[in-house]
Amino acid sequence: MAEEREGRADILIYGGGGHGRSLLDLLHLLARYRVVGIVDDGLPAGEQVMGLPVLGGASVLHELRQKGVELAVNAVGGVGAPQVRISVFERLKEAGFRCPALVHPAAFVEPSARLAEGAQILPRAYIGTLVEVGFGVIVNNGAIVSHDCRLGDYASLAPGAVLAGGVDVGRAAQIGMGVTVNLGLRIGENARIGNSAVVKADVPAGGRVKAGALWPPQE
Repeated sequence: MAEEREGRADILIYGGGGHGRSLLDLLHLLARYRVVGIVDDGLPAGEQVMGLPVLGGASVLHELRQKGVELAVNAVGGVGAPQVRISVFERLKEAGFRCPALVHPAAFVEPSARLAEGAQILPRAYIGTLVEVGFGVIVNNGAIVSHDCRLGDYASLAPGAVLAGGVDVGRAAQIGMGVTVNLGLRIGENARIGNSAVVKADVPAGGRVKAGALWPPQE
């Protein structure tokens, strides 16, 4: 086992659902990590997720930290309820874990972009020049974040979302699949943009844009 660990850091995944399985595949492609198991509050200890054991729920975090595991991945997607994902980050921090930024080998991040810890950049995503990606952000499969965008902490871009240059996405905002956001706009904190919407004006904090809609609504 010691030989297997050489040169790799132990890491746990919090959440054994669909997002967790995707991140497990990502971690398998990154030779610098060894996944020790899954922590999930809704799965019984001992169950297997893609060949890895469920170690228990949140109550095992302090024990794992005491055993020397320092890194964790938050695999709770939080679609529609970002506070659930935020609470997992808070739980991991309280237990003493650090959440590294993860970039899939099939994603492309420009060298001038900046990724905070906890960011997750999934396959075929593009992160453009001078983009700032905040803590705990998810940029999902095939999403495009053009130059000079800023993604606030815990924001989430679903597969195929497209941000033109200079878009400012607020904390915990959620942008759905296939959404298009025009140049230089502001998506407010906790806003939610439904799948395939086209956004042509700022969306206020807490705003809701329906799936397939054109924003702002036409008279």
